[in-house]
Amino acid sequence: MKNQKTILSLIFVIALMSGACKMNQAQEQVKNVSSNENLVMATLYYQRAAEMKALSLQAYNIARLRLDQELSQTQDPSKLAIVLDIDETVLDNSPYEAESILKNMSYPTGWDEWIFKASAEPLPGVVEFLSYADSIKVQIFYITNRRDKYREATVKNLIEKGLPQTGESHLMFRTVESSKETRRIQVLQNHKIILLIGDNLSDFDKLFDDQPMERRSAVVDSLKLEFGKRFIILPNPMYGDWLQAIYNYDNKLTPEQKQEINYKMLKGF
Repeated sequence: MKNQKTILSLIFVIALMSGACKMNQAQEQVKNVSSNENLVMATLYYQRAAEMKALSLQAYNIARLRLDQELSQTQDPSKLAIVLDIDETVLDNSPYEAESILKNMSYPTGWDEWIFKASAEPLPGVVEFLSYADSIKVQIFYITNRRDKYREATVKNLIEKGLPQTGESHLMFRTVESSKETRRIQVLQNHKIILLIGDNLSDFDKLFDDQPMERRSAVVDSLKLEFGKRFIILPNPMYGDWLQAIYNYDNKLTPEQKQEINYKMLKGF
């Protein structure tokens, strides 16, 4: 009986040591997380997936259909406005994300260098759609949270890639607040906004600004009839408020803390 108790005790100790070893391995994996490891698959999808291209074309095809529907009900197209975000809506910044992964750097490191290159490519479908809108005198407004110091480089980039209506009154950069509501209201003073196009829910309505995950989801439900009608959203798995909401808008989290939160957020079966 004594020998049996001794064996059981040894088994118990070994089990504890095995569990501790696995826990240490898991902790070590978290410790070794690159600050950009989570970006790898997202950026690959954005750059290489034909599905990404298809989604962008789909978004702008729907936008064209909605624009034509609105045109059939107006006598003065110049009073109609299309409002777009720029980054990951008009211009593709995934090369910056890829460079961040390869060099293990984080925003804002390298961002100025990338923007001042003014070499971002347009998303599939956007040039054709906006050129059509411009040809029929519909007004285009780019509301971006890029800082005004990037205006010259941004205008150069847009013009060189064939985007229309890039005059000063049509490019509305971020000043103090990140919310785009004030700038949207400014457009509404003289125009009817028929389409809002973006990759972030805050590109559409102030109701989404700085909201937790549950609230963002609830607002989407309440505005579900607007998507595909007045709101056209493009996919962006690389960054955005969706990710900030997961981290509760805490920019001080370490890569290890973010990784831990990521795993906790996953829903298994």
